[in-house]
Amino acid sequence: MTENTQTSNAPADITARYNRLFYILTAALFLFRLFISQYLDLTPDETYYWELARQIDWSYYDHPPMVAWLISLLRLIPGDTQLHIRILTIAGTAFAGWVLFAIGRDCLNNVRAGFWAAFMLNFTPAGMALGFITTPDTPLAIFWSLGIYAFLKALNDKRDRWWIVTGIALGCGALSKYNMILFVPGVAIAILTFKRYRHLVTTRRYWLMVLLAALGTVPILYWNSQHDWISFKFQLDSRLAGNTRSLAHNLGEFIGGQLGTIGLTLWPVLWFAAITTAISSYKRDDEKRFFLAWLTLPAMVFFTYTAMKSKIEANWPQIAYLSTMLLAAEWLCEPGKGRRRIYWVLGPSAALAVIAVIQTLTLALPLPANADISLRLHGWRQMGEFIKQVDNETGNKLLFAGQGATLTTLAAYYGGLPSSRIAEIVSYGNFKVWLKDKKLPAGSDMIFIDDNRHSEAMNWATRFGSHEARSYDIHHAGKKIRTINITHMKDLKEPMAFRR
Repeated sequence: MTENTQTSNAPADITARYNRLFYILTAALFLFRLFISQYLDLTPDETYYWELARQIDWSYYDHPPMVAWLISLLRLIPGDTQLHIRILTIAGTAFAGWVLFAIGRDCLNNVRAGFWAAFMLNFTPAGMALGFITTPDTPLAIFWSLGIYAFLKALNDKRDRWWIVTGIALGCGALSKYNMILFVPGVAIAILTFKRYRHLVTTRRYWLMVLLAALGTVPILYWNSQHDWISFKFQLDSRLAGNTRSLAHNLGEFIGGQLGTIGLTLWPVLWFAAITTAISSYKRDDEKRFFLAWLTLPAMVFFTYTAMKSKIEANWPQIAYLSTMLLAAEWLCEPGKGRRRIYWVLGPSAALAVIAVIQTLTLALPLPANADISLRLHGWRQMGEFIKQVDNETGNKLLFAGQGATLTTLAAYYGGLPSSRIAEIVSYGNFKVWLKDKKLPAGSDMIFIDDNRHSEAMNWATRFGSHEARSYDIHHAGKKIRTINITHMKDLKEPMAFRR
């Protein structure tokens, strides 16, 4: 193995300085995220994961179970605050940042690169949001980053321990999000490319890793086998299925989303660093940087190809960038380049992240409501008060049905409703499983909730003898951000199934 001559061991004072800077930055971000986690409402998706945690299972319709399992553990702490949901992400982001820093310092002998990689993780619009908003990407980032560190340590260690950690990271990552499968090509390519590592596939430690990784799929496979493989069908038929839009439309939306969430200058540099390092590290016989590059490239190519024929959410490819952030950081910190590269590449991303935070906290920019995603973090507590009022008026006994899974779970969280008294009428997400055999008996009353967008309230009201509707305008920072309709539907004419 040959080390990169540009990243030799840093003097002790440089290492100490960047250690200090890293921990100061991490502590400051941790405290800031604690504040905004309580100030800003939960997003609709976060309350959906909270509901998954209330109805714990081996897996779920649209996601593996890890995010729900971790939230359910945190809910054992007395209270049921927003911090019970978000502390997982705040701590997880700090951990992932530490892992990137440690890889730069300990594995690449480049403490500067480790620091700036951790900076990249936090100071992009996506990183700022995913640093406190809980999604399945939270545990995925924890175990993906841990897997990188462990595998880099394992490559040249004849003991079992780092292979075991790698296997645990892979297994827990599989329980976090299906995207963890994209970690496997990087491992395979790194082992098979370098002749000195090919013997590893015959060793006990390698197969320990494989076994532990495979164990992570057992709960998912078991649950799917009991539910007609519904989750796999959903991923293939909905998430990865093609659409009728043009290639230009699909690809343009994908590229625009990545530039907006990563940064106009940083996203191209991440690609550049991965591609150039994939070639140069092979020539230098540098297996560590080779692994980092090839951990990134298959995942980035996969998401780009998929984006050519279907819609890709902006957060889905984010995990692929963790390893190339280290490579990009090394390029930014090349000797003799001063700080110009850092300012020009990271400056625009950090500026976008700061603007996004200010907008989220203040709604100062006059963006149209349908274009301002920060509105998803406001107004739900107000809605919850209206729901509590209606619930009290109707005797705290009626079923509340929301138009969509996330509106239903928002109503449950902020309205204080038990799982037994919520349903949704679009049959989306795990409600497909929960409501599979549920029917509302004839003569029942029901409360229907929608947010005034393509409301189906009147379509459902025809099934009842009468109904009474109320509308509530939700305001924040002097702006009307949405209208919530709450309809009391009375005397159901015939038994009604929820699953379509």
